[in-house]
Amino acid sequence: MCRKRFLIGLILIILLIPQTPNQNYLLTDFNESGLFNNYLESIKILNKLTIGTIILFFISVLL
Repeated sequence: MCRKRFLIGLILIILLIPQTPNQNYLLTDFNESGLFNNYLESIKILNKLTIGTIILFFISVLL
């Protein structure tokens, strides 16, 4: 259980650190990867991924 919580926390840190108010490097990488049709789609996916990881972390802490 502790390993899973650590792994989710690490993923959360990796997702949140590059997302600054001035420049979102992770979003730029997502957009340039070619996996998404446009910039708006990459924003939506990154937001869902970030929020989903935060929720998963809180669930793992509470269980």
